[in-house]
Amino acid sequence: MAETSGDDVILDVPLLFAVEGGDLVHSPMVHARVGGVATRLILDTGATDHVLTKPLIDRAGAPTVPAEDGTDHAGAAVASWSVGDLEVAIGPATFDLHDVVAIASPGPFDAWGVGGFLSPQHLHPTARVLVDLVGDRLVVVDMRDRDRASVDAWLAARLPDHRPLELARDPASRTVAVAATIDGSAPVATMLNSGGRGTEFARAVAGSLAGGAEARAGSHGISGAAVMGADAGSHDLLVGGVRVAVARLVVRDEIDEVGGIIGMDVLRGTALICSADPSEPVVWLVPTAWPDA
Repeated sequence: MAETSGDDVILDVPLLFAVEGGDLVHSPMVHARVGGVATRLILDTGATDHVLTKPLIDRAGAPTVPAEDGTDHAGAAVASWSVGDLEVAIGPATFDLHDVVAIASPGPFDAWGVGGFLSPQHLHPTARVLVDLVGDRLVVVDMRDRDRASVDAWLAARLPDHRPLELARDPASRTVAVAATIDGSAPVATMLNSGGRGTEFARAVAGSLAGGAEARAGSHGISGAAVMGADAGSHDLLVGGVRVAVARLVVRDEIDEVGGIIGMDVLRGTALICSADPSEPVVWLVPTAWPDA
């Protein structure tokens, strides 16, 4: 196997947190072009597919076919269209995306200059992808003739003050989902979700933690519907042998496909290395100060 080097880098571009007009949002974004149309696209490791807005797709001139309604994070129905294959340019690189979905533009997206979500783990069929929420970079590395462990080590060396947790992914999920434990409960599939604001667990998992009154969880689905849940206060999660402090855990009645979600309240200041293949582990680069479990 050849040694990994800068020559293997397909893409290395900054992550953005400012939308059109200068307001800040919680999710990382990249500048992109779809059919020559400039836009911002959110990097959402909790997305199973690439989801772009119907107005952006129409401006790009790509055909669409009506599809069944989807369901957003709040559990509300969202009208959708099938786009299929689509080219998206990010910096100097062009990616051939598959199974792209279009949705009606969420309320603020047009004014923000945001054209949808990319599932970063599915940007390239074989590359390793670094979503660096410390140095605010997106890096995509060609895995051709490269050993995965050596690529991961080369990427991890970019963050010398962080330690790598190599975590098995849930093979049934197209999101970046790993096992996590809360307050001694059994491990459950838990999404490392760069598209989500907060950390949430399902009531069936959290059990007696769900003592607070139900209220808005502080976020909305793309339909605009509020995400509802009970505020369980501060708790620790155990992930990969590390204790992860959560300042405000939200408990919801149910969460689709997984038992929990770790959002940007925890992920900011860390980094993720992942790929399209769920049999390959995700490497979560966490601060060395985070204590062992």
